[in-house]
Amino acid sequence: MPVEHSTFDFIFLILITIIMVGFLWMPLTWLLLSIFTPKKLLEKYFKEPYFSLAETILMAQFPGFLIRTGIFGWVILLPSLDKTRNIRGIIHDMPFWYKIALNILIVGAMVSGFLIFFLMGILFLMEPS
Repeated sequence: MPVEHSTFDFIFLILITIIMVGFLWMPLTWLLLSIFTPKKLLEKYFKEPYFSLAETILMAQFPGFLIRTGIFGWVILLPSLDKTRNIRGIIHDMPFWYKIALNILIVGAMVSGFLIFFLMGILFLMEPS
């Protein structure tokens, strides 16, 4: 599908902007949420039977605590993924600010990823004239 060169450049600019903005805010937000995970959550849910002893050792320090934060975030967003851990009650014990920040991180990452692949597909199908 032939398109004007300026349209192709504009879509490419949007794609690069989404990628760069994602590289700026996502890792920083993920790291801050991992560092400032409420102690109440860790004391109640970051132990057996929810996590094995090996997992608690690995996920207690960097870079493992990033995975722990990701698990908490996915349980909030998609509780059906929580078949092995059974920590669905974590939603009720989370502070409001932490729940909102995790939702923003997970939904933002999903939307950014979708937009990146969608725009890459459009650029793949276009032929700049």
